[in-house]
Amino acid sequence: MDRNNIIGIILMVALYVGYIWYTQPTEEQRLAAIAEQEAAIQTARLDSIQNAEENAFQESLRVQPLALTTEESKEIEILDDALRIRYGALAAGALGTDTTFQLSSGDLDIVLASRGGLPLKAQLSNFNRYGSDNGVDLWDPERSSMSIVLDVDGAIGPVSLSDLNFVSDQRDDSTLTLTSVVSENQSLVWTHALSGFELKSQLILEGLNQDVDEEMVLVWEATGLNNEKGLEWEVQHSSIYFKETGMGRDYLSDGRSDELTTELPLEWMAFKQNFFSALVATPEGFGVGAELATVVAEEDSTATMLYAAALPLKGKKVGSSTSTDLTFYFGPNEQVALEATGLEEADRITDYGWWIFGWVNRHAILPLYAFLTQYMASAGIIILVITLIIKLALSPITWKNFKSSAKMKMLRPEIDALNEKHKDDAMAKQQATMALYRETGVNPLAGCIPGLLQMPILYAMFRFFPSNIAMRGESFLWADDLGAYDSILDLPFEIPFYGAHVSGFTLMMAVSTFFYMRMTMANQPPQPQQAGMPNMKVIQQIFPFMMLFFFNRYASGLSLYYFAANVVSLGQMVAIKAWFIDENKIREKIEVNKAKPKKKKSGFQERLEQMQKEQTAKTKEIQSKKGKK
Repeated sequence: MDRNNIIGIILMVALYVGYIWYTQPTEEQRLAAIAEQEAAIQTARLDSIQNAEENAFQESLRVQPLALTTEESKEIEILDDALRIRYGALAAGALGTDTTFQLSSGDLDIVLASRGGLPLKAQLSNFNRYGSDNGVDLWDPERSSMSIVLDVDGAIGPVSLSDLNFVSDQRDDSTLTLTSVVSENQSLVWTHALSGFELKSQLILEGLNQDVDEEMVLVWEATGLNNEKGLEWEVQHSSIYFKETGMGRDYLSDGRSDELTTELPLEWMAFKQNFFSALVATPEGFGVGAELATVVAEEDSTATMLYAAALPLKGKKVGSSTSTDLTFYFGPNEQVALEATGLEEADRITDYGWWIFGWVNRHAILPLYAFLTQYMASAGIIILVITLIIKLALSPITWKNFKSSAKMKMLRPEIDALNEKHKDDAMAKQQATMALYRETGVNPLAGCIPGLLQMPILYAMFRFFPSNIAMRGESFLWADDLGAYDSILDLPFEIPFYGAHVSGFTLMMAVSTFFYMRMTMANQPPQPQQAGMPNMKVIQQIFPFMMLFFFNRYASGLSLYYFAANVVSLGQMVAIKAWFIDENKIREKIEVNKAKPKKKKSGFQERLEQMQKEQTAKTKEIQSKKGKK
């Protein structure tokens, strides 16, 4: 070890020791941190005591009055005072034993809690969780809550409906009436009616106009559960969607923690989770200042998103009673089902893309898919047929694109000669190349326009297959769910940005993309490499490799579509080149165009060429002066 190495080690140790010394807290900071920690412990202890007292209080509300002993009756007399202070005119409704009630429509099973009279659990009967025979739960009932908060006369603070107990008066499989009696002529009544995926609910506060304010707040917190194959993908497509009055459908950031306080009334609000949503609406709309929030469940592998909403409501007063109506939708993000709610733009919870892309999906691809399902049972075959139909519909554009490429290919030797002749003069090279295009009648942009026309279809498909619930749970070849990623090899480790599996359809798509790009580039004339511009040959090699990382976790139905589209495109290119493109005739036409007398240039063209010549001359002059120096 030489002297320089020893000095370097000493300096690194000195820097490390100096850093430790510099970042060490002062005595004041250390004492402040200790005090803060002690305060946190004290707060936690007080919270624990308060929670224990609250749990004991809530437990006391659930004692059956008929089973009370003499001692327990004395305790209830004391409790009554506490009830009146806490719940005001609604105090009597707080007593009772907890139970649940169930409604079923064949499509949806709902469990309602006696405390609050609102949905506690919603399970879809005809959709199963991935890898399970259990139905899809729209939220975790153990970590979720729904209630209406009221301002009650005589109460020390807002009263939550979830503290009041309701009993069943009348019910069948799909309808239920729940009542919480607070006095001889005063009660709170819920009426629920379930049909399909919709629950119609009405709350009536009978005889309570003088005691309960008409302004209410629906407070809903829900923990979304992992129902799909890929948790990460499901999280990325979970958020709160909503529509403000006079505005279009909007949403919080997908797959990220976000929050918003609305500045306009809300027509509806939905907790969206990939293929399913829990939505609530009211005929009068929710008031201004609704608070919406999402939090990603980072440390929980069973949950997708934590949702929270506080939605202001205003009841309708009729005589001595106040009522409010709510409509819930607990179901799939399926176009027809969402449209059936009658809520404006509720169908756009299914995000098929914006502007023309969404229009193409909703009014062209979706009806086509629905039509094909009447005759084909396999979703994979339907994807292949849709691919073939789309590629055939775009074949005139493909023909124009390939014909333009063939013309450019014929000019390749002459363009190469011009590039060599003017290799030191970019302006002269450009002028000579454009002159060649005019002389031969070849438009270098003719192949770009057809390519641009295909972009709406390309992007529309990118949004359609991952969003279409019809893909969910459908198997094809080795893929067990076309709505999620497929895997031909599960890795014992995770590759950053790639995952812990190998998607077969993505691999096939990347390979087909490589050959498609290679064949496409082969039909294009070589482009001179310009400083600062990317090398297209390098991009051709890298792009398919990048697609492996980008699409490995995407819905396998999308990768299958792109693979099939590449194969059909390759077939079209081979067929057009073999049977429809005659290069000799294209060459003859180019020669005929060269022989035609040149059209007289317009005054504008002449001035433009003169300006280019002057600019070229100035550039050469500047370069020559620099050379002399």
